[in-house]
Amino acid sequence: MILNTNPQHVSNYSSQYSSAKTLNTATPSTHDTQNAHSSQINHGWDTFTKKVEDDPKFAEEMAEAITFIPNKMMVNLNEAPPLTDPVAFKNWADRSVEFDKVAAQVTEQRIEIFNRMKGEGASDAEIFKEIISFNKSLPMDYQAKSGMLSVDQYA
Repeated sequence: MILNTNPQHVSNYSSQYSSAKTLNTATPSTHDTQNAHSSQINHGWDTFTKKVEDDPKFAEEMAEAITFIPNKMMVNLNEAPPLTDPVAFKNWADRSVEFDKVAAQVTEQRIEIFNRMKGEGASDAEIFKEIISFNKSLPMDYQAKSGMLSVDQYA
């Protein structure tokens, strides 16, 4: 797997998440790069788009789920150090704690988008799509660590 699980690397991204209050703050190079790769990357939430557009009740449930459920870091248990080395195991586990801090900031930003759009009278389907766009604007490292996307294993 191509995940960088260095906790310092994840922590360094937290300042990017703090400043990315809306989708419009994504840098052009990041946005252009993601557009170029969009045909290779699928977000799990994308599969719900059609049903969200067709079913307002489902759209409401999905808009709330994608907004308020925080991401968790996907881990490969095969990479876990042995339990007989408590220091190494704690260091390995601390990566998840660091990711949770960044994920909390990302969730706050999603909630801000949700509340702003609700206040403007946007539909739940529109909110769902905007949150997906926001998720796609996040650094690829975060998207991969959170399991937000699936990348062709041969890419």
